[in-house]
Amino acid sequence: MHLKEALFKNSSKAFRATTDDENWEDFSNFDLEPLLGATLAKEYVAGPFEGTFVVAGKVTKDESSRDCYLEVVLPERMCEFCFLLVDGEIVRKRGRRVDEGTAIPIIAIEKFGVPQLFYAKENPSVGIAVLERGLQQAREKKDIAYDLAVLLRQEKRNQEAIEAFSVCLKEAPESAIACSLYQQRWQLYKAIGEVERAAEDKRLWEVAFNRSYGRHPSVDEIQTTFESFLGHKS
Repeated sequence: MHLKEALFKNSSKAFRATTDDENWEDFSNFDLEPLLGATLAKEYVAGPFEGTFVVAGKVTKDESSRDCYLEVVLPERMCEFCFLLVDGEIVRKRGRRVDEGTAIPIIAIEKFGVPQLFYAKENPSVGIAVLERGLQQAREKKDIAYDLAVLLRQEKRNQEAIEAFSVCLKEAPESAIACSLYQQRWQLYKAIGEVERAAEDKRLWEVAFNRSYGRHPSVDEIQTTFESFLGHKS
């Protein structure tokens, strides 16, 4: 169906977008395929889990919000445009800032990317709630758990961030980002005074570092790792 027939009318929260026109700037030519599922995930997508997708969202402004859609490109998970309904017409706007608010998806994405896609500084709890719900609904949880952990850490909700990083590590204990995951959880354990758990995660971080880089981290690298966390806390 054409974009204008789907957005703000169809109950689907996610669509795959295609167009016969090489000019993707002309969104009026988008054809949207409604996708099933409580999350945007490869199990609901025919063919490769990449390309342009349109997902339902909210523009969050303090305690108020308005419906919108976001144009998300996978696998990079880039978002350069959002769609708004203005006087009955669909308008495509560059960026996620709308009337002093921030557009964020209301559906979690089972694909690794920048967690800030779900962050609205006007009310960070909205994006956190989206990810918490998505974490319960998702079949593969690690990428949603990572998004959630980062946002919780930003809000100084350290114990909850630890739990989210733990979900991610349970699914991906030897992944390419395991080194970073152990590092971040180690720092959070240290911040809340869980000395023994921090020490164990520091050991696991060193193991993962060795696996990734073929050597043990130096004293300077260990110190830099902890100092980087101090920067997150300020």
